[in-house]
Amino acid sequence: MMCGSTTVAGDAPAFSLSKLSVADELLDLSAEDLNADGLKDILIVHRKGLPPEQTRWVSIFLQTAAGGFSTAADQSWELDTAAAVLDIGDVAGDSGKEICYLTGEEVRYYPLNSTQYDLEPQMLFAASGLTVFPSKNRIPLINFIRDWNGDEREEVGIVGFDGLAIHAPDAAGKFSAENKILVELTTGMGRESDDTEDDFTAGLSARFTFPNVRLIDFDSDGRKDLIATTDERVIVYRQEADGRFTAQPTSDVRFDVRTQHEKIEGIADVETVVQDLNNDGYADAIVTKQTSKGLSNFRGVINIFWGKPGGYGAVPDQVIISEGTASDRALIRDVNGDGRKDLILPSIKISITSIIRWLITRSIPINFNIFLMKESGVFSDQPDFTKEVKFKIDWSGESDTQAMDLDGDFNGDKRKDFVFATDEDILSVYLGVEDGERLFSNKPVAEVNADAFGVLNTYDLNNDGYSDMVIHYPQAKERKGMVQVLMNQQVLQ
Repeated sequence: MMCGSTTVAGDAPAFSLSKLSVADELLDLSAEDLNADGLKDILIVHRKGLPPEQTRWVSIFLQTAAGGFSTAADQSWELDTAAAVLDIGDVAGDSGKEICYLTGEEVRYYPLNSTQYDLEPQMLFAASGLTVFPSKNRIPLINFIRDWNGDEREEVGIVGFDGLAIHAPDAAGKFSAENKILVELTTGMGRESDDTEDDFTAGLSARFTFPNVRLIDFDSDGRKDLIATTDERVIVYRQEADGRFTAQPTSDVRFDVRTQHEKIEGIADVETVVQDLNNDGYADAIVTKQTSKGLSNFRGVINIFWGKPGGYGAVPDQVIISEGTASDRALIRDVNGDGRKDLILPSIKISITSIIRWLITRSIPINFNIFLMKESGVFSDQPDFTKEVKFKIDWSGESDTQAMDLDGDFNGDKRKDFVFATDEDILSVYLGVEDGERLFSNKPVAEVNADAFGVLNTYDLNNDGYSDMVIHYPQAKERKGMVQVLMNQQVLQ
């Protein structure tokens, strides 16, 4: 289904709209060029039926040469009941992408034949890991098929109880080589009831969490290393010249950013992200601590440790205090297109007066504070720019909040543009500008007709250098199986 959307500046449509539909509830989606035609297609994982008879499905929507999608899927099928984790990758050695999944004992995949998938899954190789007990109603999309070591071939990473095993294909395409990396899991055991009757044994819950990992050059040797982060900890596995990662950590750092009081009371949340902020070849650590006292006094402390020869220092190289920051993670983006990474911190001011105002107006103002990386290699202590948006509150919890995005470039100028739902059926696009007083245009350059309360992601779906938008609706009952795709028509200036 295709229709136009209007621009503020003229009559030419800014985006064309396609409405995709699956039954009954969308669980996840991915935009990938599945059939190697240079255009990104959309894969949707969804759930059909009601408990306890739910089934998990995959639906494929192929992008047409004209740059749109059909309402109904080009192909749809029920997933193998043994599938626990799903990904998309080239494991068959051709140019297309296979749909792969992990079971408790094997890596399996659905082969791609031209534009259709063979629905009889094939075994790639035997492997066991964490994926022993698949969920009956969910399946996560996890990026375990990727070029892990930078050799321009895709390898398969298996997450296990003892760490990560990366399996690489040999010259014949057989996944025979294995690189084992010992990664510590976070575990948790819990009693399901506090009942202490003599004839009663409480249920037991178990949790095993594998940390986030990022591939980034830690020591400026030109090779990407594998870095695991959890809370205030950074664990580095160096990539050697032969493309293999060390089995044991070559660096293990805990950033002691919490005070003794915060440790005792457990009132601080800490999240660590590694990025090369200043493009010097060393991975920098951004350790964000968020504290609060009830519903007030949110405070973010951003500790920046610069990567350098010899590793990180004992104390942060820069500390930024952000009052009202209600998040333990800083967003890292090159907002102004200068090649340096900037910080975006959402903040909210809470008081009795503001709570009363929210109850009356049913909207919450949130400031997005933006700290630009200077040429000198440091951030300002105060935000360089602030963008305020007002989010409407749905007390029922049955509808989505306004779509918002800061990742898109809708006019091809390399600057980040800002998209926000200013009404239930209007997405307003604010272009990034080169102005010392502001980062985004004061007024929207386009008002796009779409169901605008949902989760918005931006992709360059047709590889033309201009961002497109994909929206789905996890909370709205009547739209849980709907996806709207907005294709950029390259008219925004």
